[in-house]
Amino acid sequence: MKKFFFFILIFLLPQNIYAKTNIAFLDVKFIIDNSNLGVFYGEKLKKIENKNTPILKEKQSLLKDKEIEINNQKNILKPEQIELKVKELNSLINDYKLIRSKFNQEISLKKKEYTDKILSILNPILTNYVEKNNIDLVLEKKNILVGIKTLDITKELLDIFNAETQKLEIINDK
Repeated sequence: MKKFFFFILIFLLPQNIYAKTNIAFLDVKFIIDNSNLGVFYGEKLKKIENKNTPILKEKQSLLKDKEIEINNQKNILKPEQIELKVKELNSLINDYKLIRSKFNQEISLKKKEYTDKILSILNPILTNYVEKNNIDLVLEKKNILVGIKTLDITKELLDIFNAETQKLEIINDK
């Protein structure tokens, strides 16, 4: 009986287990937005937006003018004529929405393409960094509630990423 009690006591006693796990966190969005390559791609996106903005503003202006014209002529024109003008305005509005949607889709596709390019370069760099520094787990910073700054490897990886992209001369491609 004493042996049985002793045996149960040993297994039921709380045991402290100490494990050393190297954990780090990384802000991927910061690297995408602030790396030399990310800034380069951001400027390309700005050029696309700047190219499309005047076209959209011109269409908006035309729509506003048409709307004002219809409102001014409401009391003068016959209901059939007003209805025709409203249909014409609705057609112009639909064209504007289609063009704006097309421009937004173009920017979204370019942004995704650029992000994929950056991530395809960043992934091997991150893998190599993790292996070199014996890091067991890397978490994305947006999923971290609280953490000490020494676990943040974003700045180090940003420097490595910038050096690597400069070596590859990716920024010079068109």
